[in-house]
Amino acid sequence: MLTALRQGRVAGLRVTVACVRALGEAPHDVYLVDLALQDQPTRGGGRFDEVPYLECLEPVLDAVGGPTSWIVDVSRTHRSDRDGLGEAHLSVVLALGATPPTDESGPDVTPVVRSAFARMAETLPARPADALPRDAAIAAATDAVMHAFPRLGAEALSLTDEEHHAAEGWWSVGLAQPGVARFQVQLGFVPGVAESAHVRHLPLGEVVDSVGA
Repeated sequence: MLTALRQGRVAGLRVTVACVRALGEAPHDVYLVDLALQDQPTRGGGRFDEVPYLECLEPVLDAVGGPTSWIVDVSRTHRSDRDGLGEAHLSVVLALGATPPTDESGPDVTPVVRSAFARMAETLPARPADALPRDAAIAAATDAVMHAFPRLGAEALSLTDEEHHAAEGWWSVGLAQPGVARFQVQLGFVPGVAESAHVRHLPLGEVVDSVGA
């Protein structure tokens, strides 16, 4: 066990950027990307290093006017049944002080996060861009909401709308816990990266066609 922890080898990385009004509050926008890192050259003899990925996210801080209130969490999970190979998670929480796009004073960081995630993906071999079938898209959207808002129960979420943009390679999926919360999820919000998602927590009365439109 200690050997696996010292080696720090990981097969995959999930990067999460969550935007909140103030630290400690629930996020209004959450961005996710899953990256396959196995067999990729890394510094430190194969040990996972989060610094290059944090460097990719630096423009996000610039987009919100420089240093702001933030939380960074880096974790790894290793398994004995995978020869100690692990999965890493890098989470960044940014307190923006406003809720875009309903408050015009709040920055919309979607374009710059999309660019940051694209730079991360560019360092890895291209993965097959298979079309995501409907059931898989709904399941992926549900998983994204559950990751962003773990206190919700997946069984309590119901599908409100769906739209497949086949030519662009992305899905828009609406989910809701009736009377409690509504979410719009854009799967594949980074062009060419199907394993990316943008989860927006909507006011109960707000109606949108799709995230990122």
